[in-house]
Amino acid sequence: MLLIDGKITKNFNIKEFRCKGNGEILLNQEVIEHIQRLQKFRDWYNRPMTINSGFRTVEYNRKVGGAKASQHLKGLATDIALPREFYSFNKTRQDEFLDHIKQKWFELCDENGVNGGVGIYKTFIHLDSRTTKRAFWDMRQ
Repeated sequence: MLLIDGKITKNFNIKEFRCKGNGEILLNQEVIEHIQRLQKFRDWYNRPMTINSGFRTVEYNRKVGGAKASQHLKGLATDIALPREFYSFNKTRQDEFLDHIKQKWFELCDENGVNGGVGIYKTFIHLDSRTTKRAFWDMRQ
């Protein structure tokens, strides 16, 4: 894979996945495949995606209260901000929107032979490419 000006896919630049703590980046085949999966997701999602968090060093993960075995430590997790319009949806529409996201991410993971993980938070969605048991959690309460 050839990176030109850091562009790793049509919509993503490798800089977006840097650790927010010190700017480090982890780039290997698994990470590239995760970002390519995110691009497929982005094509389906059909709107810009703001990346809040990608790769994290152990120190930064600890600082932000991340899980000890976080997929962010492997560069295989990405947190994306919920779109502005999400907050204007009623509860039923919000739940439908999030369910579609979960279904699509797991579909893309299935296509690539990974289990994946989806976490829902008040202001963002966590998407990961874990190979261990599939995971889903909802932390909005």
